[in-house]
Amino acid sequence: MGSLEQTPRQRIIALLTGTLLSSHQLAQLLGMPERHVEDHLTHIVKSLARDPARTFLLEPSDCQNCAYAFRDRTRLTRPSRCPRCRSEAITSPRYGIRNTDTGA
Repeated sequence: MGSLEQTPRQRIIALLTGTLLSSHQLAQLLGMPERHVEDHLTHIVKSLARDPARTFLLEPSDCQNCAYAFRDRTRLTRPSRCPRCRSEAITSPRYGIRNTDTGA
């Protein structure tokens, strides 16, 4: 495959299409720091917003202590602390890309 010929963002898009992965999982698969993956994800979200054939999916973080879900959070990074119970046991958000059906 031409994975070395693809840009990091193209590789992230390919990995996220049809599945959900955390930024940590993406960083391991791509061999780059997690912070770089999160920076690329910000740009990917903007690019996909203009693409009617694909939708960016965000599975929000959850508190493992009280089950609070960070549904209204717009940042793509993991929250540091739960606003309800102050626990730091927070799951990482997971990201994905879904191809939308445009044909009939």
